[in-house]
Amino acid sequence: MQVFRSIQDDALVRSIAGATRRLVFVAPGVSAAVGKVLENRLAQAPGLQIMIVLDADEETCRLGYCDAPSLETLSRSAAGRGIPIRQQRGIRIGLLMADDEILVWTPTPLMFEAPRDTDEPNGLLLTQETLQRLPEALGVDPEHPAADGEIGAEPLHPEDVAAVVEAIKAVPPAPFDLSRLSRVFSSKFQFIETVLRGAELTKREMRLDSLIVNSDAPEELQPLLHTTVQPFNTDADKAIEVPVLVNGEQAFNKAGQPLKVPTTQTEVRSYWTKLTDRYIVNLPGFGKIIRHSDKVKFEEGKAAFEIVLKDWVKGFQDLVKGDHDQRVQRVVTLIEQRMQRANERQKLTRDKIEELVRKGLDNLRVIEPTVKVVYKNITVESTRDKEFLEVLRKAVPEQELEGWFQIFSAAPMVQTSPGSCR
Repeated sequence: MQVFRSIQDDALVRSIAGATRRLVFVAPGVSAAVGKVLENRLAQAPGLQIMIVLDADEETCRLGYCDAPSLETLSRSAAGRGIPIRQQRGIRIGLLMADDEILVWTPTPLMFEAPRDTDEPNGLLLTQETLQRLPEALGVDPEHPAADGEIGAEPLHPEDVAAVVEAIKAVPPAPFDLSRLSRVFSSKFQFIETVLRGAELTKREMRLDSLIVNSDAPEELQPLLHTTVQPFNTDADKAIEVPVLVNGEQAFNKAGQPLKVPTTQTEVRSYWTKLTDRYIVNLPGFGKIIRHSDKVKFEEGKAAFEIVLKDWVKGFQDLVKGDHDQRVQRVVTLIEQRMQRANERQKLTRDKIEELVRKGLDNLRVIEPTVKVVYKNITVESTRDKEFLEVLRKAVPEQELEGWFQIFSAAPMVQTSPGSCR
């Protein structure tokens, strides 16, 4: 039986599910899979002796040791059955005792590392048998001095060490204190970038050859002129029936059906403007930020807006199909009139112009209407940037800047005077 092994959620789930007499789980926190199987054992094995000890604070969740929703569900389930979950602050080892089987492992902080592969041991299986096999697994069994152990089968050659040292010299790591400080830094705000795609249909541009559109201009100036046509610009006032948004949420009638009203593209865009004005703060010169506490509401509003946007785009596309030929003829007539003043070798027949215009319209790329949102964390360095702090103070109410960032105690930090973190 192998002593050293990669202990991940699947191994923990199997052991926990198989316990019949005694179950002890000690770790910084619980993952979704482990939390669920522990909850099941609480419900299905009333005679099982259970002890659960966790660190389970905000820091462990941020570092990736613990899944907060799963912790909440497990805590509620344990409390409902009168089984207390105990806490040990700062614990960073994992221990699972399932009947007579004991697993000891190093939990993975998922914020910085991926789960270990099967050939990367991070723990041990301890039973009566494996304890007897431990010297052999380590390769120090006096009865089998030539036997290879379970770990350390590959020698560490001097050239391997030299390669590591050379790589570190070429690209030195950040000072460890600074790295730890950055990893445990938390801010009430995040930078946010938003992009509306496929929303400006009336501004869509069709590109045509400069010789066609600008044939009445002097030949030497034709390449300098704008050569695009906005075929839908005259439809900017068209109204499409779409759901109504009130404070970023869909409005419904008494029957529970979404309220719909004819809405122009400008009015649709105003929904988005109102939503971003409500939750997003502009920092001139630095970008835009959003409060962590507002992200859920903002995402809900974004989802509601996307429904309206997609409905409007589909309705507009269906509407303009009805007068497609009329639109083509308007553009053709415009180009034909301008060509009257062109020289004879540049002139085209109306049929040829129409062919080019229809081809240009057909080539307009269809963009699926979406709202792209990218969040980026504020860095420790920003909290020390005087210009950034000055702009932040002007844009955010003073009371919100009270403790607007936090440095957790997992990293050593120089004590500063009160108020210096604001």
